[in-house]
Amino acid sequence: MLRAEGLTQSYPSGGRELTVLNDISFALEQGGFLSIVGPSGSGKTTLLGLLAGLDRARAGRVVLDDVDLSALSEDERARLRAERVGFVFQAFQLIPTLTARENVQVPLELTGTDGGARADELLQRVGLGKRGHHFPAQLSGGEQQRVAIARALANKPRILFAAEPTGNLD
Repeated sequence: MLRAEGLTQSYPSGGRELTVLNDISFALEQGGFLSIVGPSGSGKTTLLGLLAGLDRARAGRVVLDDVDLSALSEDERARLRAERVGFVFQAFQLIPTLTARENVQVPLELTGTDGGARADELLQRVGLGKRGHHFPAQLSGGEQQRVAIARALANKPRILFAAEPTGNLD
């Protein structure tokens, strides 16, 4: 289902290279669950971004559903994410000018699906059935996080990545 092979990521920092991830390898089978634990700044979110195809590694590769992400263009990776990946961002990344319902509908619309009924169903499941018409600024941090979780589940992804998905939940 998901394999990381020799993932290495580094960034320029003060004229030097700062290595954030060094030779990370593992395999996760369908139905599996993996927690990544470490102190702030240790590369957890960087690793999630690489695994989900949001970024490219300096070295190594990610294989998701038998597809080598390093062999795909940016557009092909975006299409794969839209079809197979759900992602809950640490900072939610909700679109402030869209209602909760519309935010949940975004990934559905990107694949050509209206998704109104699916958005309503997911908002109900996360306890926000009556808050779908509210904008992110009108929601608490926990409510925004639940909208982000509902959005990540909208396309029934084969794999779900979540950066601190319960940090603001009560």
